[in-house]
This record gives sequence, structure tokens and C-alpha cells, in this order.
Amino acid sequence: MWTRTAEYVVDLKANETDEKVLWYRITNCDSDVPAMAIAEVQLTQSQNTRSKTDKTYHCVISFPEGEFPNREQLEDIEDEMCKALGFGEHQRISAVHQDTDNLHLHLAINKVHPKTFNVHDPPWDYYTRDRMCRELEQKHDLSIDNGIGQGKRFGKEQEMNAHSEKQTLWQWIQDHAKEPLTQAAQTAESWQALHEQFAAHGLVIKPRGAGLVIGTLDGSVHIKASSVDKSLSFKRLSERLGEYQSPKQTNQTVQQPKAHYQSGPRMPDEAAKALYAEFQTQKQNAWEQRNTFKTQQQAEKDAFNQQLKAWHQTERQKIKTSNLPGLAKRKAYQQLSQERQLLWDAQRQKEAEQRKVVFESHTPLTWEQFLVQTAELGNSKALELLRSRKQKQARMAKALVTAENLDAARHIVYQHLKPMVKRNGDLLYRVQDGGSVTDERTRVRVDEVTAGSSFLALSLASERFSGQPLDVQGDDAFKQQVVQFAAQYRMPVTFKDAALEAERQRLCGEMDSQAKGKPETLTPALAAFITQRNKLRDKVSDILPHRVWTAADRGDLMYQGRRNLTDGTQVVLLQKDQEMLVKPVQTNEFQGLKVGQAVSINEQGQQITHGKGKGYER
Repeated sequence: MWTRTAEYVVDLKANETDEKVLWYRITNCDSDVPAMAIAEVQLTQSQNTRSKTDKTYHCVISFPEGEFPNREQLEDIEDEMCKALGFGEHQRISAVHQDTDNLHLHLAINKVHPKTFNVHDPPWDYYTRDRMCRELEQKHDLSIDNGIGQGKRFGKEQEMNAHSEKQTLWQWIQDHAKEPLTQAAQTAESWQALHEQFAAHGLVIKPRGAGLVIGTLDGSVHIKASSVDKSLSFKRLSERLGEYQSPKQTNQTVQQPKAHYQSGPRMPDEAAKALYAEFQTQKQNAWEQRNTFKTQQQAEKDAFNQQLKAWHQTERQKIKTSNLPGLAKRKAYQQLSQERQLLWDAQRQKEAEQRKVVFESHTPLTWEQFLVQTAELGNSKALELLRSRKQKQARMAKALVTAENLDAARHIVYQHLKPMVKRNGDLLYRVQDGGSVTDERTRVRVDEVTAGSSFLALSLASERFSGQPLDVQGDDAFKQQVVQFAAQYRMPVTFKDAALEAERQRLCGEMDSQAKGKPETLTPALAAFITQRNKLRDKVSDILPHRVWTAADRGDLMYQGRRNLTDGTQVVLLQKDQEMLVKPVQTNEFQGLKVGQAVSINEQGQQITHGKGKGYER
């Protein structure tokens, strides 16, 4: 179990072009190599011979579409979640997968402690994970997602309801049952009378922890009772009705509730409710068609097996009673077995083909797929609901760059950055400094703002919306960064916002007047490399500040090595006083130099002479 799970998490069987795993991490193991770490965990698990339960804990932490926490955040989320579950000291392998529209983190954890060899099974882990999700969402400023009871078990139900597209239990009670329930809380003469009123609405009220919760009769969803109304709090009800009493079981026929809660998307009006009812009907019909086919196929399979068995017995009896010599009989038996196997294989192939046809034609649609299909048939309400879902997803974007005339937008792909193509045609770019950019049909969206992702978004927008003023949305820091890049690297762009355009022109004029030399062209890979090196300065004190080489840096510099960038280009590192200059070069440039050698460069960036440096050879 452990090997299969861990190999899936790190995708060991992937080929070179498979980019499902964004990165992986190995914790509390001696080896950093996945295959060796997997074997190490197997050895640890073998030390515990007492436990007969599964010794592997597999957990997936998924994020909404359009939300991309950086690696530092993801590692903190992993560490805090494992610590809360009691796995802080346990061996684990984790990996971030990007093969779906939702970025998700897989955790494969060894339940066996590496020192005590005791198996740890976290009690009530479902509630622990839910609580930690709410805490980590706030800590890292992530979008609020649904939790236990549609996000109502921990936190304010009203706040969670505002973030949910679904019809929550809290909202359903507010719309359909609040008035009779609160009235019963004030007038009921006994707990039994109160229970009867709740049962009439398909609900139950019962203790949990230090208070009361309201839940559905099947127990699938619960919310805090006092969140509906303060009159339903444990303190007020116990003061009126005394100590809590469970509902009494009677022999009377149980009446069906007047109404009951059903989970599903929020329905703003009757037309939407009718559309959702049609969706549920289609979904149910699809499942019924599948089940009917399964029953029929099983009956046909049983009949075929009986016929095959009878035929085989008859043919075997013929061989047995024949006058064939012993060797010939054995060959006849073998041939008969082979014929039976061929018939069996042919039947299984036929069944598999039938299943494929039926399942493909009767696959239940998701709610969004149903809306798309119905909107294509001209249903305006389906189109309205579909667009409202897209608007909610769009609000998750941290920064956007778009233009007015979207019909004139070009469709381009930066192949050297190896984007991931989503099912809806969006292109997801990952930048080396941790940033991420999604190139959508009508806009360029920055999901994780960094210097590299800001530059990439501006580069994409300048090509896609060429000749149009760009509409930049986001916080002030993002806008200022975009304007500075546009001015510093003389990008052929203008901005729709008058203030941003004025700032761009001012910066261009200021740079021209300073005449500090034209910088090298800043590619996304180059920007990401410089940003990454400067971020490392917080951890490694002897790393110098990095920047791009300009013509003003001509003269004597010190060669400090050559690096390969993610887009396949090369740069050389040139030290100038207490700065590290990064200069793009061709493969045949700056060859034969050793780290620490002095080199002289002209305004065109060409190497003139080079010689020994003093005290810099190493």
C-alpha cells in the first residue's frame, strides 16, 4: 500500500514530458531520493509486526481554481497540518500536482513512528483537518472554502455562506424554517415538543461539545444552533426546558417532513430551481440506465458461463470416452482448454466494449457541464447561472491585465516556458521565482504576484493586445511594478489609466535624461533568475545584490561564472564592486575564463581583454 501510494504521489512512472508534479518534498527521511525514501519507509513499517491495519496515511489538500499558494506557504500548510494530526515526527513524502484545474498537495505519511515503531491513528482526524483548513486559510489569506456542514462546523455560518455557491443548511433554515423553529424555542413546553417541530422540517437538534447543533435527519450536515438564532442556544433552552432530553421513540407512524434540506447550488429564482430539478432528473436517469445495463449484462454473463460450462463438460466427456491413446488425449484436453479460454476472452472483450458504449452515452453530467450543454441550446437562464459562476472564480484573481477590443487579441504560446494547457484552453505559466500567470481568452491573470510573473504578464499582454491601451487591475504595488517594467525595458505599451500612463512617460523621460545606458532585454527567465538570487540573500549572507548588466557598466569587471536559465539561454555573472551583474551571452562568448579572472567589456557588451585577478582565483 505504501509503495503504490508514494509512487503515485511523486509520479515515479512519469515520462520526461509529464509535468503533473510541480515539486516534491521528503521529510524525516535520511534520503532525499524518492525511490530510496520509499524503501526506507518500507523498512520502518516492517519493524511493527503487531498492527494489522493499513500503515499509510494519504491526505490531499486541494485549492480552488485560480488560487496558487507559493512553495513557502504550501510547506507551512503541510507542516502545520501534519503537526495537528500528530504526524510531525513521522516520515512522509509530499508533492504538488498541477494536472487538474485545482492545484493540490498530496501527503503520503508513514503511520509508524521512526523511533518508537508505534502506529499512530489520529482520532477524529476529519474534524482536525477541517479546523486546520479554516485556520490556515486565514493565516495565508486564502479563500474561505466549505468545511464540515458546508463550512458551518467551525466559524461563523453567515461568513461561510457568503463564500459558498451552494445552498447551505444555514441559508435553507433562514429561508424556510427559522420562524417556526424560533417560535417553538420560545413556546414549546417540553424537549419532546421542540423535537417534533424540528422533525417536521427534516431536522434534529442535539448536543455536541459544549453546545447544541442542528442537523439533518441522516446526520450528514450540522451547524451551530445559536447561529440560526440566539433563542436556540443551549443555555436559553436548558433554562426554559431543563436538562436536554433525546427525542422519544414512539410506535406511531412517522409523518414525512413538510420540507427538508437538499444540498445543491443556490437557486436565485424559480426558473433556476426548475433548471436544477431538470439536472437532477437527467442525472438520476443516467444512473438508472447504467444500473439497468449492469443488471442485464450480469444476467447475460451468467447465462454464457452456464452454456460454456455445459459445452466444456460435454466435449471433455467425448474425449474421455474416445479411443484415443494417452498422449493424444492429453493434447485434446489441452486444445479444449485453450478453446474455452478463447471463448471466455472473447466474451469479456465483448462485455467491455458494451460497457464503454453504454457508460459514455449515459455518463451523469456535472452541474457546470449541464449548464454549458443547456446554454448551447439557447437557454438564457443556464447562461446567466454559468456566467455568475465564472464571475465568482474571476474575483479570486489577484491581478489582471486586459484590453477593450478582445476580438483583436492574438493567441500566442511561449513554448520555451512550457505552459500547462487546461481543458478550457487557458495556459498556466510557472515562473522560477514562485510566480504564476494564467493566460485566458479575454485577459492575462496573475495568480501569484512576483517580479517574474508581473513581467511575464506584461509581456504576454503587450503581444496579445498589441496597439491597445492596457487595463491593469490589482493592488498599487502590482500596478507600480508593471509601470516600472514597461518604462525600464521600453515595452511598446500604453495604459488605459491616465495616472499609470503619465507615470510610465515620466519614468521613461527620467531614464533617458540619466543616460545610464540601455539594459539588456529582460526575458521572463532572466527576471526570475535575478529575483531568485536576491531572495536567497536573506538566507546566505555572502550573496551580492544581482541586477542586469547595462552599457554604463562597461570597463573592468570580475568574471564569476556562467549559468543556464530555464528557457535554455545562458548568462555570465560579472562582479562590479559589491554588485553582481547578470549578462545574457551566446555559447561562444566569454569562453576560457576562470572564476575570479578580470575581464574588460566595451559598451556593446563585447569582451576586450582578460587577465589574472588579484586574490580572486579559487
